[in-house]
Amino acid sequence: MELLSASMIQRCFLALCLLGCLVAPAAAQDTGGSFGGGDWGGGGSDFGGGSDFGGGGSDFGGGGSDWSSGGSDWSSSGGGGGGGAPDAAIVIFLLVGAVVVFVLVVGAETRKRDRASGDHPYYLPSSASRVWNGVDITALRLGLDWRARKLVQGRLQELARSGDTASKAGRLRLLRATLGLLEQVRLAWLYADVVNHQPMNQAQAQGLFQGLAVDARARFTREVVRAADGHLTETDPGALRARPDEGPGAVVITLIVAARGELLDVHRESDAGQVQRLLDNLRAVTEPQLIALEVIWSPAAEDDRMSTAELEGRYPEMTRFEERTIGGRVFCSYCGGPFADELAECPHCGAPHERSEEVTPG
Repeated sequence: MELLSASMIQRCFLALCLLGCLVAPAAAQDTGGSFGGGDWGGGGSDFGGGSDFGGGGSDFGGGGSDWSSGGSDWSSSGGGGGGGAPDAAIVIFLLVGAVVVFVLVVGAETRKRDRASGDHPYYLPSSASRVWNGVDITALRLGLDWRARKLVQGRLQELARSGDTASKAGRLRLLRATLGLLEQVRLAWLYADVVNHQPMNQAQAQGLFQGLAVDARARFTREVVRAADGHLTETDPGALRARPDEGPGAVVITLIVAARGELLDVHRESDAGQVQRLLDNLRAVTEPQLIALEVIWSPAAEDDRMSTAELEGRYPEMTRFEERTIGGRVFCSYCGGPFADELAECPHCGAPHERSEEVTPG
């Protein structure tokens, strides 16, 4: 029996993501934000123009209002005033959730196997192919320590509100600002996942890029800010309350880039040095090379907290960084915050840096 084609797998996966978004009741604490856009040369997308997924605005299904926003819809804040979700919808949501988690876990394991073997299924094998025109895609996901959460959330929201997502020059500035922010908080890196792909033709690249973005935005139920292709939409997150067991909370940022030319592959995402080299490679992307950009983060609201245990459950494909690869990072013995080893005291709480005494050979 012949295996499903790449396009059929991709379409099934996107349909599951979108169905899950539409039937899922809003979580008590599950917000996100995003910005981006693209220039694919027009047409050819199942989702409408640009890199948004509904033909304008910030909703996934079109129609002018966000799928997670207020009103009386049963999927809005607090369950809404519509009397609750039908039992059938709840069952569908649970089934879709199970399928999506299965796909994510299997996909993560498959990617790691492919990296080790050098095999890259579904995509064009090399630039020698007649239909290859040099479109490569990289998706980087970083999980950051709670000390960087508020800074990152605020800065990304500011970029979404003030950045130019309608032009290539503007999207390039947003890419470089995001890269600078991720480098600035390097000592707060905790988890990572990188999706590598072989360069492919533009039609394949557009579908794959949009699939990756749909997956990232489907991880949360309420998009409080969305800037795409020159349009900005903001939604009130509603009343949220951080739970004590979640602590100060971590934040996850997903960066997806499509560019003409080959992008650097990362073969061990637990190595912070390899991830840093990828950031350097993306910084070298020029305006003519950049086709599309998506930056997605969650949580996005101050009182929406995600513990590291929740992060590991929601993003099972992410891997914790090996401490030895983040050179010079130590953790404060008083407040637990990360800081550079050369500092005499913790910049977070002011506690002295207690170094263990070196033992000299006698």
